[in-house]
Amino acid sequence: MEAVTSEAFESMPQGRYNWQHLMLRTKYNYRLFKNEKTLANLKLAFAEIEQRFGFRIRELGFGEDFAHLHMIVEVPGRFSMNQALQIFKSHSAHRLFELSTGLRKRYPRGELWSDYRYNGSIGPMTEPIVRGYIQKQDIQQRRLEDFNR
Repeated sequence: MEAVTSEAFESMPQGRYNWQHLMLRTKYNYRLFKNEKTLANLKLAFAEIEQRFGFRIRELGFGEDFAHLHMIVEVPGRFSMNQALQIFKSHSAHRLFELSTGLRKRYPRGELWSDYRYNGSIGPMTEPIVRGYIQKQDIQQRRLEDFNR
């Protein structure tokens, strides 16, 4: 069992630890994140979400297929997970369509994200494992169990 250090709890407001591992996939698995401008615009949209809604993104990584992303996010207590996912998906889609004019041709209905998503709670003992997984997304897609050894 891994020891929990005080560093793992540094960001806990009032003893609360609500970090989540989120995975979002683009609709039709288009390789949107291969384009540097789209990446920059997405990061800008996520920064706006952090500032406007109080989320904190600790890690952000893009899959080697350039069609999905993983992130570790602190979700404020006033939001449910469904609300948090809705905020990330709707705000980022709105900003990407606004900033990347050609994107509307690929997504004429305005649906950037697929319905598929993953979220899982992260505790202080599992966070290093998930963080390692996200950091290795650009290198090689592997199963989470591979990092548990």
